[in-house]
Amino acid sequence: MALGKRRFFYLLFFMLISGCATIKPTLPPLAKDFHPPGALAESYYHFLLGQIYLKNGDLDGAIKQYQQALEKEKNSAYLHIHLATLYLKKGLPEKALKEAEEAIRINPQSIPAHLLLGGLYLTGNQKAKARQAYEKVIQLDPQNQEALLFLGTLSAEEKDFGQAENYLQALLKIDAYSLMGHYYLARIYAETRRFAEARRHYQTVLEVKPQFEPALMDLALINEIQGEYDKAVELYKRVLAFNPANSEAHERLAQVYIRQNKLQEALDEFYAVEKLTVNNWEVRTKIGLIYFEQGRLDEAAEQFIFVLSAQPENDRVRYYLGSVYQEKKEYDLAAKEFQKISSSSHLFVDAQIHLAFIYDKQNKIKEAISALQTAIKAKPDHADLYRFLASFYEKENQFAEGIKVLQEALKIAPRDEKIIFNLGVLYDKSGNWQECIRQMRQVLEINADHAQALNYIGYTYAEKGINLEEAEALIKRALELKPDDGYITDSLGWVYFKKGEIDKAVKELEKAHRLAPDDPVIADHLGDAYAAQNLIEKAILMYERALKLDPKKEEIREKIKKLQKDKKNK
Repeated sequence: MALGKRRFFYLLFFMLISGCATIKPTLPPLAKDFHPPGALAESYYHFLLGQIYLKNGDLDGAIKQYQQALEKEKNSAYLHIHLATLYLKKGLPEKALKEAEEAIRINPQSIPAHLLLGGLYLTGNQKAKARQAYEKVIQLDPQNQEALLFLGTLSAEEKDFGQAENYLQALLKIDAYSLMGHYYLARIYAETRRFAEARRHYQTVLEVKPQFEPALMDLALINEIQGEYDKAVELYKRVLAFNPANSEAHERLAQVYIRQNKLQEALDEFYAVEKLTVNNWEVRTKIGLIYFEQGRLDEAAEQFIFVLSAQPENDRVRYYLGSVYQEKKEYDLAAKEFQKISSSSHLFVDAQIHLAFIYDKQNKIKEAISALQTAIKAKPDHADLYRFLASFYEKENQFAEGIKVLQEALKIAPRDEKIIFNLGVLYDKSGNWQECIRQMRQVLEINADHAQALNYIGYTYAEKGINLEEAEALIKRALELKPDDGYITDSLGWVYFKKGEIDKAVKELEKAHRLAPDDPVIADHLGDAYAAQNLIEKAILMYERALKLDPKKEEIREKIKKLQKDKKNK
């Protein structure tokens, strides 16, 4: 929870000068400043006339009368303080400050003048001077509640929570019923995550003022932090019951509903905020995001387009709009939005990744490669970008380029097992199976339980017909880690096939085919195993299955022809 926001100082200060808070600033009695008859009596007359104007809401008239009173009695600290207060109400803080300083020049011991000066310094964000003014009050009156309260809030804003607590505890010793004392002490406890104590002080405030919105809102936020969302909802609804125009309560309630995955309820609250505020683009953005989550893509796009019409430089919303178009498979529109995102935006790299995905869907591999190269230039220390780029070179059978990219990635992340594994795969595809094995063993040095690396080494050995005992051990270890993996099961079956243990091979390859029925390599292997058992019909059926899955495999077509010829010759 964030303490010390200036708006709380304003709220507190104006509550005090208007007499709304439980602590009221004291002003010296009239007898100390007015001494009729003569000129002083005339001054008193203008002062009383000013009071009448003030009572009737005529600030200008009251100010004029106080000024005339001061012309007759220039050394009245009392009048300067009153005039400063009127200037403050009028929204003229500089004039108010001048009058407060004049009051202190006349009477350096004037507590009301120092209090007013402190408040004016606060409104001007001159916190060091404000602290000095309130400390002067404490020197003059160690039990001044107003000064203790402001010193407590100032200390809290400076993150000196121990000192802040001391000031506020001192205030509560003087007045155990000080609502503002309890309220700001609760905020300190909330900020320092002493939630039980914070709750106790908030409840003290609410027992006296059940509709005190700041306490209700803060207490609701504590419930959010502690995951007690139903209690938070109850408190926000309590606020809205007596103040339905509280847009912050509506918005925070909406956020709680989102955490509870109650998206329609969240929408209803955002709709309420939209009605209460003008051109609230952030709320429209959140409405669009909920539509997106609900799959209402056209409505989401409409919200984002509306926001962008007012904020064309809003890269975040443009990113959302591009994502909507991408989800709708309107790839050209999506690409246009992602292309508009500025290179200076923190979303630029993500936009380039989206572009790469889109170009991949459109089979524009060169454009995808270009997008990722651009992303890498913008963020050269992002290792995953290199891995992603290498995958596109792999699609283009540009294995040497892919290897170079992954070698660059290893300079950034030398022990990244994903990069090393992918590098091994590219070495294998480029024909350098020995280097592939070396990379896979590096993966296992980093992560001995890397099932894919274990399988890759084992399968490579099986393909080459070498180190079959080690291959079997490695693949069995991989299967312990992933017992239902069809590809690893296929590897074990292929090892058995290479070892001449055909019955074992058939058993494992049949299981592999059940686990991964759409893999042409597994179907081909099973066809080989059936052929080795002289199960010609089964072998042909499995080869045909493999050929259907991968029509480009001419060697499988040749296997079928050979078996059919052998069948005829029998």
